[in-house]
Amino acid sequence: MSSLRRESQDEEEYWMKSRVNKSKFNLFDDNVTVENAEELAKSKKLLTQFEDDDVDTVNWDDTPVSSVTESSAISGVTGRVSFTPSSLESVTPTVQYSKSQEKLHSLTSSSSARSLEDEIPSFISTSSGSKNLEEEIQYLKRALKKARELKFSPEDTIRKMILGEPYSLEVFRSKEEKLQLLDKAIQVHDGNAITAVILFLRQTIKPSLFNLELQRRPVAINHYLSYLRAHYDFKELGDVLGMLNRTEEAAILKYKQAISAPDVRGKMNALRGCLKAHFIHEPDLAHEANLVEQHAALLERQWPIEDTDSKSEAQGNPLFRQFPRKVSILNMPLITTLYYCCFYHGRDAENLLTSPFAIKKQHQLSDKQYVWTALSARSRLKQWTGIEELLTAKGWFGSTKKVSVIGFDKVCEILHRTSAPEEILSKYLRMIDGSERRLNIARKYKCHEVVVETLVYLRDRHELQVYASKLPPGSLGLRNAQDALRSSTIKWKT
Repeated sequence: MSSLRRESQDEEEYWMKSRVNKSKFNLFDDNVTVENAEELAKSKKLLTQFEDDDVDTVNWDDTPVSSVTESSAISGVTGRVSFTPSSLESVTPTVQYSKSQEKLHSLTSSSSARSLEDEIPSFISTSSGSKNLEEEIQYLKRALKKARELKFSPEDTIRKMILGEPYSLEVFRSKEEKLQLLDKAIQVHDGNAITAVILFLRQTIKPSLFNLELQRRPVAINHYLSYLRAHYDFKELGDVLGMLNRTEEAAILKYKQAISAPDVRGKMNALRGCLKAHFIHEPDLAHEANLVEQHAALLERQWPIEDTDSKSEAQGNPLFRQFPRKVSILNMPLITTLYYCCFYHGRDAENLLTSPFAIKKQHQLSDKQYVWTALSARSRLKQWTGIEELLTAKGWFGSTKKVSVIGFDKVCEILHRTSAPEEILSKYLRMIDGSERRLNIARKYKCHEVVVETLVYLRDRHELQVYASKLPPGSLGLRNAQDALRSSTIKWKT
C-alpha cells in the first residue's frame, strides 16, 4: 500500500511541476504577444480536456478494450510540455508531444465536419496484427451494410447515369425497384441507360423472369438485341430471337454463322444442320429453305470439281495451259460456277457433276441465264460452231431455225466484246428484227456491209450516198454501196 501511495504522489508531483526552471513564464508579462497567449491557451486547453474528459475506449467492433490496452493507451498519451523563451523580446512557447499525443492533437484539432472515413487511413497505417485487420474488416462490413440501407430513387440514379456522374445499381434490391429503374430509363429514351439497366437485370434476376419482363417492353428488347449483335454474342442472340418467336431472324442469323465457317467442308455441314434446324420445319420459310438447299448443293458440287481440275492442271492439261485458272472455284457464285463449267467442261455429259446442263437443271436456272453464260464462254473460246448449235432450235417436221431467247442484239454484243470476226458478227446482225434497230446496231459495230444492205432495204438513196462518202476507198462496203446506187432495179424514195 505504501508503494502505491508513493507512486500516486510521484505522478501528482510530475503533473503539477513545470519543466521550465530557468525562467518562470507569466501569461500577463508585458513582453508576451497576443499570438503567444493564444497558443499557450490552446495547449493548456488541450491538456485540460484530456485529463477531465471521461472517455470510454472501444475497439472497431464496439467492444471495450482490455485493461492492458487501456493502461498502455493512457501511458502513451503521457508527454511533457515545456515553454522555453527564445529571447527577451519574444517568447515562443514550444509544445513537445509523444507520438500518441500527436495523434490526439490531430483528432481534436480537426473540424466538426470531418467524417470518420477521413480518419480510417491513419488508423490503418498504425494498425498491426491479425486482430486489428479483423476489426477493420468488420467495420467496413458494417459501413457497407449501412450504405446498402440507404434509399436512392430511380429518377436520381437515371439522372446520374445520363450526366455521367458516379452511380450504383446495387442499392436496388427488390424486383419492383429494378423494374421501376428500367421503366424510368425507357421513359427518358437514353439508350446507354437502358442497356446498362438491362444488363444489371440479367445478372440479378432469374432468366425466366428476365425474359418475361423483357418481352413486355419492346424498346428494351430492341436495345438488348442491338447490344448482343454489337458484341457478337450470337448464341444469346439466337436464344432471344427464338424466345420472341422471331423465327425468320433466328434462321438468317444461323445461316450467317454457317457460311462464316473457314473451310468448305465445315461450311457444308453447317449449312445442312442449319437447314434442318431452322428452315425445313417453317412453312413461311419454304423459299428460303430452297435457297439454302441450293447453296449447300453448289458447295457439294464445287468440292470434287476443284479437286479434279487442280490435279488435271498439275498434270499439264492443254486447256488449262492455254487458259490458266486465275482463282479456285470454291465458294464462287452459281453463275460463275456455270461459266467455269461451260468454259472448261462445255461438252461433258449431263450425268457428270461438271455438266453445264446438269447445273442448269438442278439449280433451276432460266434459259436466258444459261444461254448468256454459255454464249460468253464459247465466244471467248472462239467456238463459232458451238455458238451456232446453241442458237439452233428444231422446228416443225425436222426443220431447224435460229432462235435466241436473249435476243440477237445481245448475241451481237457478246460477239463484239470477244472480238468475233466481221462475217460472224454480220451473220447474227442480219437476224435482228426491225430495220431501224438493225441499222443502228450495225453502225455501232461498224459492220458496213449490213449497213449498206439495210439502207438499200429502206430505199434511202440520200442516206446511202452520205454513208458511202465516209467509207474507206476499196472496201467491200463501198463497192456494195456504189453497186446499189448504180442499180436501176431499186426504186428509191423520193
